[in-house]
Amino acid sequence: MDETEWALAQTWIAAALADRGTPATGPAVIDRDRPWSRVARVPVDGGEVWFKRNNEGSRYEAGLMRLLATLLPDHVIVPIAVDVPRGWMLLPDGGHTLRSLTGDVFHEDRWEVLLRRYAELQQAVAPRAEELLAMGVPDVRPRAVPEIFAQLLDDPYVVANTSAENLAALRAWEPRLAELAARLDASGIAPSVQHDDLHTGNVFADAEGGLRFFDFGDASLAHPFGTMLVALRVVHRDAKVEHDDPVLHRLRDHYLSAWGGEADLPELRRICQDAIEVTKVSKALSYHRSLIDADEQALTEYGDGITGWLEELLGPDVVSRP
Repeated sequence: MDETEWALAQTWIAAALADRGTPATGPAVIDRDRPWSRVARVPVDGGEVWFKRNNEGSRYEAGLMRLLATLLPDHVIVPIAVDVPRGWMLLPDGGHTLRSLTGDVFHEDRWEVLLRRYAELQQAVAPRAEELLAMGVPDVRPRAVPEIFAQLLDDPYVVANTSAENLAALRAWEPRLAELAARLDASGIAPSVQHDDLHTGNVFADAEGGLRFFDFGDASLAHPFGTMLVALRVVHRDAKVEHDDPVLHRLRDHYLSAWGGEADLPELRRICQDAIEVTKVSKALSYHRSLIDADEQALTEYGDGITGWLEELLGPDVVSRP
């Protein structure tokens, strides 16, 4: 974000807050700068609000947040103002994240609530799939994944930063990935918003136990069960358990129960594992989008997210295939 755009953004922030009747009491202060976004704090009477600007690869987040807030204002943080074409958002302070409240202590019951509420969000958004595509949300539905995978494997950065052995192994994965994608496409589960980074640090929690999701900059229109890739890995880490620990299976099944009317649980488990594997390509793509206009220093610092997630296809998952 160059200085000219930052100056325009500060003018926009001031106008948006003045229109709301809560003018800024000081200048915006940059809190975090990343290749994919800038986040700034803006002081107001009684607290602060937040400005976020996304790069070209995730500019759609502003429009997506506006739609989610319209559909499910109790499930997401509701923007104060958005500029969809420029990818700008002005957001209220959400308070504590669930992670900041729980610290290093794992709470299975809180994860149950988190996963069920996210399933509710996905089911509510599914009928609006065409709207998501129209606003630029990436199309990572199963049918699109084989071509995305092939393009990533031919990407100069991936070729230059993946060993010849692993690149050959990934190319050998192409028929398998096409098979998984075809099965997911035929699963009967409607595509929806797939967060791609769902964990307790991206959820605000209030004193009454309510949860509101935020940070949809990695999101895509995809098979909803792909959300479990990151969620289960974070549970595995935070609960300090082994692969295939019962808590992982319980939480996965709790999430899947929201689709109990679509298929029986054994079939939902198989579909979920297919989605988890395919979503590794989505994760690589989200890093690729995030670094779309990154310089060499940023690529050196963050680029292994592209190659690393592709190489995850070659290793085990925290929950084994049923």
